[in-house]
Amino acid sequence: MKRRNAILRPAGALSWSTACLIAGLGLSGCERSYTATATDEQMAKTQKEVEEMDALKATLTGGAVPNNFQLAGVGYYHAGANDFFPEAFGSARDGKWFINGVWQATPPPVEEIAASRPSPEALKKVMAALEKEQKEQQTAGSSGGNAGAHNGHHGGFGMGNMLLMYWLLSGNRNGFAAGPGFQRAASQAPAWQSQIDQKRSMVSSHAAANPGYRRMVEQSRASGVPVQAGKSVRGGFGSSAKSGGSGKSGGFGS
Repeated sequence: MKRRNAILRPAGALSWSTACLIAGLGLSGCERSYTATATDEQMAKTQKEVEEMDALKATLTGGAVPNNFQLAGVGYYHAGANDFFPEAFGSARDGKWFINGVWQATPPPVEEIAASRPSPEALKKVMAALEKEQKEQQTAGSSGGNAGAHNGHHGGFGMGNMLLMYWLLSGNRNGFAAGPGFQRAASQAPAWQSQIDQKRSMVSSHAAANPGYRRMVEQSRASGVPVQAGKSVRGGFGSSAKSGGSGKSGGFGS
């Protein structure tokens, strides 16, 4: 029986990419370098924020609040005291450490502090901050100001701080008396969540069209170094060596 030829170019040689796929062992030499663009850097930041918000939603709506979780306008949560305070857990000053609302002479424990349910007093603080932020947002809107100026953390998602407060209160619904502020937030929450979903979809589309970006994110997670425009990483087939960012090509993730 006549044997069919392998995939050949007109000159009879295997194409470059096909040769790499068949060879397998020498694949690293066939990879091309991908250089992150300014768009990649921004997308990576957005992706991180989306993932953080997703994780916080699961925790807060389940009723727990992580130790040292910060809410703009409320403070830092000390899980051992089940309450919020103006100073972060473990803050050091003059040889003392701020732990569970008290300055102590001994440092905080090394082991991680487990999340806890906030006390009714803590929930009142969150409710008051939510209503205050809603009033500020209404005032800004009626005066033609920037309605997103009071977003606090995760401000890239519109009313991110209010959404966090709503999730926290929703997860502890039996611990406080719901006021008009909570009811308003309940009606607004789907729109706030939609902003996160839109960002997630935008990142997914960018990642699907850019294998090099996906590789950048993988290396960033492995190394702990943020994706930065101008930094390079080895990419798979389909990656681009073009850069829309600035800066010198480096060895990011290598």
